[in-house]
Amino acid sequence: MNVLAWPAFRKAAANPHAALLAEALLDQGVAVEDWTPWRALRAPGPLWHLHHPETVLYRRAVLLAWLETGLFALLLTQARWRGTRILWTIHDLGSNDRLHPALEAWFWRWFTSRVDGIIGLSRHSLELADAQFPAIRELPHHVVPHGHYREAYPQGISRAAARERLGLDPEGPVLVHFGLLRPYKNVPLLIRRFAEAGIPDATLLIAGRAYDGVVEGEARHAAEAARPADVRLDLRHIQTDEVQLFFAAADLVVLPYQRILNSGALILALSFGRPVLVPALGSMPEHLQSFGADWVRLYEGELTAAHLADACRWARETERPALDLQALDWPQLAAQTREIYQRS
Repeated sequence: MNVLAWPAFRKAAANPHAALLAEALLDQGVAVEDWTPWRALRAPGPLWHLHHPETVLYRRAVLLAWLETGLFALLLTQARWRGTRILWTIHDLGSNDRLHPALEAWFWRWFTSRVDGIIGLSRHSLELADAQFPAIRELPHHVVPHGHYREAYPQGISRAAARERLGLDPEGPVLVHFGLLRPYKNVPLLIRRFAEAGIPDATLLIAGRAYDGVVEGEARHAAEAARPADVRLDLRHIQTDEVQLFFAAADLVVLPYQRILNSGALILALSFGRPVLVPALGSMPEHLQSFGADWVRLYEGELTAAHLADACRWARETERPALDLQALDWPQLAAQTREIYQRS
């Protein structure tokens, strides 16, 4: 069985989700390769598994976004003409940043009418996708959850050692936002609300590379305006062996998305045993049901200073049971995915 995946291994440094799945599929006899324009043109193969087709919409420059979208459309049309089946794992219901509304509206109408099957990371995400994209409602639907990251990053550093490495107060509250900074992740708002909350001795740590200079500039401006609140920016690609520092140091991980369907950052935080504050959007209520109110806290509407202060107390004062993530083990998820491939 040969599969072109977008991505398979190519984006592992940014987010190892697809690579962990691809490695587990290789162990089960599935030949998975990264989708590239050249491979798509030369040997499209029997099946494409697309995780993030919306990346063609990410360019800020309108012309580049149209060119990338057009190239992808041509390659997918050629592949279908040659008999390739298209399987889409729905991570998002759009590009989240919504940089090019007209192009995006056309792209989703076009793409969803050319898919042969869909995978949701949760059952609720499939329901939301059906509501938004009528063309997929009659397609085969499958659920394969987002796997955990427990083996993807080193773990073992103590809270005290992590805080010492990062130059943080050994006892004060530490709130962390981790991951690639994108407009929809609402980091400037998080910084403003943290400053308003006035949590005694607290630090807000923003860790991760900014998507572009615009996003970085907005984050730096917000942090400057937030003084004397202790906001620390570490805006770079965080190396694999450093990831544990930020989660070991954290009392609470805050993910104040403007819009979201699924969140790898939430699964990453839980993989490190850290509670999470997220808006009640997309699949987040289902995560609350799956992992429990000791680990996932939701808020309605826009993030407020009160949301942050209350969640900080909850994170530091709640005695938590061990978190069972066995349902998110990669061999099990790969077996489910392989079965879907065989049916496709």
